[in-house]
Amino acid sequence: MSRKLNILVVDDDAANADSLAELFSMDDHRVIVAYDGEQAVEAFTSNKVDIGFFDVMMPKMNGVDSFMEIKGGHPDARIYFMTGYSADDLIDRAVKGGALGVFSKPVDLSRLLETVEREAA
Repeated sequence: MSRKLNILVVDDDAANADSLAELFSMDDHRVIVAYDGEQAVEAFTSNKVDIGFFDVMMPKMNGVDSFMEIKGGHPDARIYFMTGYSADDLIDRAVKGGALGVFSKPVDLSRLLETVEREAA
């Protein structure tokens, strides 16, 4: 039996964020949702987060900048990225900074769920 995870979903598209949160909740994972990079940093630092799924392009603070700030205080942070843009420079920075991978939008939900299942094993 796999453990239940604390998952942080970050996306400025509220419908996307809320849909992913609902999907993960259906497997009894605890989900925290943030709608921009600043909220992501706050949510990560004030909650125990096992894994995060961050959108790359967001207003205020993009996903990669929020990830890098989080990694500064939590070097073991486990974060994947999601993007519908070709933001190669940001993606490269994230991967070099320790991101676990990147999902193209629209996200392949079965691949996403497999990733969560692997993390929970």
